[in-house]
Amino acid sequence: MSWKKTVPFFAWQSLLYARSISHFRQIWRCRLRWSQSFGPGRNSVSDELPWLNFAAIDFLQRQPLANSKIFEFGGGGSTLFFCKHGAKVSTVEDHAEWFKILTDTVASKGYQEWKGFFVQPEPFIGNKQRLPENPEDFMSAGAGLGHLSYEQYARSIDPFPEAYFDIILVDGRARPSCIQQAIPHLKTGGLLIVDNTERPYYLMHFKAVIEEKFSVELEKRGPIGYSPDFTGTTILRKN
Repeated sequence: MSWKKTVPFFAWQSLLYARSISHFRQIWRCRLRWSQSFGPGRNSVSDELPWLNFAAIDFLQRQPLANSKIFEFGGGGSTLFFCKHGAKVSTVEDHAEWFKILTDTVASKGYQEWKGFFVQPEPFIGNKQRLPENPEDFMSAGAGLGHLSYEQYARSIDPFPEAYFDIILVDGRARPSCIQQAIPHLKTGGLLIVDNTERPYYLMHFKAVIEEKFSVELEKRGPIGYSPDFTGTTILRKN
């Protein structure tokens, strides 16, 4: 077993990322869940859990999800989790093979309230300099993807009415662009969930908007299942 999957590595990260004694205790209570997640055959899809840190999962498990309308930029275990709890889920994916696996898995579970959208990126036209942190550039920072536009992917939420969704999860490509397109379609009181916010550039552009229009429900870096490295998840509620 990799040393990164050991309790000493967990303890080191706990000390590194805990913001307070109470936060440390909260993290430390997750060590068994974290260790057990590395068991044979376990992953977020098999467990029907979002691939978010445990604090975010615990938060979502306390929410009234039945009949809620949810949009996901990037699906997987979260799709199954939301469907299992009776939500009406729409998911956009950019990877053909994964989209087929997700579609087949949802069908095999018998979940009826799911719509999947497969939207491939397209090559950028022209030589304009683009930055992944700029929402207007629709660019992914993923390796080898800098020449591709994710504009149609990010805009896949646009046909839905404004203030329509109860929850929007941003866990796919070109996340600043997806956040930009998502905000008008989120209800008052709805949740915007952005994963991997240990990468500050995801939310950098939206500081003023967050201060004006959102309250922070969760903004912590902590343990996540199936992966040794702690990750950050931010959950915002629209005011």
